[in-house]
Amino acid sequence: MSNWSTLEELYSLYYEEIFTYLFQRTRQKELAQDLAQDTFLKAFNGLASFKGKSSVKTWLYTIAHNTFITWYRRETKYSKHPIEKTSSLEQRTYKNPEEVVAQKAEQAQILRAIDLLKEDYKTVLILREYQELSYDEIAQIVGWKLSKVKTNLHRAKLELRKHLCKTEDDTNEV
Repeated sequence: MSNWSTLEELYSLYYEEIFTYLFQRTRQKELAQDLAQDTFLKAFNGLASFKGKSSVKTWLYTIAHNTFITWYRRETKYSKHPIEKTSSLEQRTYKNPEEVVAQKAEQAQILRAIDLLKEDYKTVLILREYQELSYDEIAQIVGWKLSKVKTNLHRAKLELRKHLCKTEDDTNEV
């Protein structure tokens, strides 16, 4: 079973990645932690059913994705949270403060534009660009054909570009 031999090792190897994915989807730290815990609980309970047809990482992402979708569907009043609550100006490296502020503003603009995309586009974009998963892994996680993953990713990038250009035009008009 790959590069882990105990459940604790599996958890420590993949928790941060799974949490990051869920945080990018929910934009709520505590909720992402809860969903990550649910993901690993489901994985540990279903470990006997793991057939090895995919990597453990892909299997965990599939569980995380399905856990998110279940939560999303169950959530009746899904509300957008202000970007200020999710992206602090905490500086992790020693850069020029103006650069950090400009970079954070650009990141916030990109996150707002991603929030405007439809769910399928958000999913493939986050899995590919932020989680850096392969097209095959994404196809396995969301249960689509490879061509649909590529098409949705291409369309997501086009839509994102459109939203970013529109935002840039609106900013220039002010």
